[in-house]
Amino acid sequence: MDEYDERATKFWSVYVQEAESHDKALIETWKDDMEGIIIFAGLYSASLTAFLQQSFPNLTPNYAQQSAYYSRQSVVLLAQISAQLAASGSPPPATFPSPIPLPEFHPASSDVRVNVFWFMSLVFSLTSALAATIVQQWVRDYMHVFQRYNHPLKRARVRQFLYEGAEKWYMPVVVEAVPALIHVSLFLFFIGLADYLFSINTATATTTTIMIIICAALYLWCIIAPVHDAQSPYQSPLSGIFWALFQIIRGRTHRDHSTGGARKRISTNMTDGRVQLAMDESDDRKKRDARAIRWVVDNLTEDSELEPFVIGVPGSFNSNWGKKVWEVVAAEEDNRSNSGGASTPQPNEMMELAVVSRSPGGPSSSPMLTQRENTIGDLSGRITRLLKTCTDPGVLPTEEARRKRARACVDASLSFVLSIDDDWEWFAEPEIMSQALTYLGDVERIREPTSPGFDAAFAVRWTCMALVAVRRMLNTAAVRTAARHVITCLAEVRGENGVDEDEVAAKTTGIIDRHLKSGWEAADILRTALDREVEPDKMEELFLEALAESSTQAAIKDLGDAWNSLGWADKADEAIIDLVRTMVFTTGGVLGYLPTAVLSWAHDSRRKPDIGMRAAPLHLMPQFLPPRLLTQRLWLCVLALRNIATADWGASPYQPKALGDLCAPEMDVSEIRRVIDPTPAPMKAQLWRLQDLRDGGFVSMLELFMAAVRASKVSLHHSSRPLFIGTFKSLTSDWKEHRDAPGTQRLLVHLLRQVLPRNNETPADDVPAYIVDKFLTFIGEMLAGKKGGHVTEALQLIGEFVELRGGTHAVAQDALLTISPPKPPKPPKRHHSAPQTDAS
Repeated sequence: MDEYDERATKFWSVYVQEAESHDKALIETWKDDMEGIIIFAGLYSASLTAFLQQSFPNLTPNYAQQSAYYSRQSVVLLAQISAQLAASGSPPPATFPSPIPLPEFHPASSDVRVNVFWFMSLVFSLTSALAATIVQQWVRDYMHVFQRYNHPLKRARVRQFLYEGAEKWYMPVVVEAVPALIHVSLFLFFIGLADYLFSINTATATTTTIMIIICAALYLWCIIAPVHDAQSPYQSPLSGIFWALFQIIRGRTHRDHSTGGARKRISTNMTDGRVQLAMDESDDRKKRDARAIRWVVDNLTEDSELEPFVIGVPGSFNSNWGKKVWEVVAAEEDNRSNSGGASTPQPNEMMELAVVSRSPGGPSSSPMLTQRENTIGDLSGRITRLLKTCTDPGVLPTEEARRKRARACVDASLSFVLSIDDDWEWFAEPEIMSQALTYLGDVERIREPTSPGFDAAFAVRWTCMALVAVRRMLNTAAVRTAARHVITCLAEVRGENGVDEDEVAAKTTGIIDRHLKSGWEAADILRTALDREVEPDKMEELFLEALAESSTQAAIKDLGDAWNSLGWADKADEAIIDLVRTMVFTTGGVLGYLPTAVLSWAHDSRRKPDIGMRAAPLHLMPQFLPPRLLTQRLWLCVLALRNIATADWGASPYQPKALGDLCAPEMDVSEIRRVIDPTPAPMKAQLWRLQDLRDGGFVSMLELFMAAVRASKVSLHHSSRPLFIGTFKSLTSDWKEHRDAPGTQRLLVHLLRQVLPRNNETPADDVPAYIVDKFLTFIGEMLAGKKGGHVTEALQLIGEFVELRGGTHAVAQDALLTISPPKPPKPPKRHHSAPQTDAS
């Protein structure tokens, strides 16, 4: 007979593990119950025996009374004989009167009843003790199967054999009946006690009987309490019978994942039925889950206890049910705070209260803490404390523990931010979060997606958290002031007073665009002419050929003109460089880890004049380019060409390894080319970006978001979709506050041009379709009811996109209708005919 393959050992090991866990929990409960019954039955039986010693003699004749009776009869007879002899003097008669017979003994009916009740009670008590002893032996034998055999298959078969036997012979029912014997014994004793006392003293008996009736009523309530309310902790061995009868007569139903969405009847087994009701999908279960979360947060006091909980937080948000439960947690806390009559506390106040409530020696509770306590706020403060331990390398014992904790806190914070409508500052202090993000950015190699062991899934979560954090950090007075200062510098160049600053700055950017674009195109021509592969001994020949070309000469002239024409833009450059420095500092360096957000100026080995040249700063943001500095680095190519052309080839102080090295390194930076090449007026777009940043940086963050989505290698994966969609919703949650800002409106249309695909082929770095759809819906809401050239441009871009998709893109068509709804048809003109008159 064939057995299972050896590989099935693990299969049966799972069965044994699950069975052992199930049986141990059940058997331990039974053993504890039986031990308690044995102890109680022994003590109770001893007490009951003392009562029986008083009541049992009432069932038999009293021999002492009989002896006294006969003695009295003897005395009476002797007295009669003596009297007769003394009176007659004659001899005693031959016969004597017979004595009165002893009355027949009949025990009182109350004594019979009392002894019947008490002896029955003693029998039930001793029987329960015997049954408890036997049950202990049964369960010991039953559990020996897990220690007696080692092979999983044999243990599984023997266990299943014994388990089915226990079920077939109703062993659980028998075990549950043992405590019932004790209960019956007690009530028999109480009935006999009341009857016994009524034969002695009515007042005492009445008082005792009332107490017995109250206890009996409470016991009856314990029997039916689980039937009335399945959450009731009170029950008796008879409750299961009433539960089964109730389910048969009026069965309740339940629904959970095991029922496939259909409602099914509750089990007639009370234990299983209560589990089914606990798992029933309902609003009550949702509220219970929320209360369970609040309870565990309140009772986890140590960081080591809280960390596993924080690790599990993201998993609790992966389902719609989990999100709704957390919403209930937040909503109930808000309602409780509002009902307390106290004003809603600010985030910092909440964190202070959370620290006070958990500090050693602090008050455990007070009216103020009770009213203002908030689970979400408390949890956010404690996550902040965990993050602080990650920023200090000396707190945790190992680097891996530090990394694990930091990841857990960032994951949990992101889950709260994307799923609960609340202010982000409730979840972590920006400074602490920025330190944790920069630490993880280094250890997880966020900027090196091709490195071995790169965790793309966590990189997405890190990026989303960084975007939300940067959004809040950039919306500060320092950044807004720096952006406003750049606009002011652009406006002051023209010296026009009393005119709108934005309008004057727009004129200035138009001039800059003309020169910058001309210089960029000229530099591109020079790069094409010089950047060729050539042997070292042919470099001079190639140099002379390129220099002799008319296009090169024209490019040299245009680039020189651009450089000379932007000499007045130094102040604007300084303001832009200061703005970039402020943004990097304000975000704690997190901005530098986001894709394409912050770069380093490339090292330039070309010789520069000692006077009139600006040194490149540390940080370069393609979205905020200093025009004078960029033109300078482009123009240095012209300077190098002139120096080489003036001196002999070998005598020139600068000998490049390749002619392409003469060109500005920025020409090879794809992020800069993406900003300048497709845009006819890059500085005008930069002005819109500055205006948007001055007003809060709403669309500027969307640009960073789109860049991050493009750079992500897993943006099309289904696991990344909810994260990116949630981040987009979080970044645009306050869109109504920005829809009237002109710079924000224009920059939004500029971003639309970059987001919409140009053809039916989807490039690898294009924005995923699900983000495009969300963005189209969003831009429709932002531009609804607005007028202007940028709105016309948006309608044109969306219309071209619809045509590209064959005219069947529903989301884009809805956006068109939202931005420019069709005008209602004009009512037809009514023709009033002349009134007719009667011919007669």
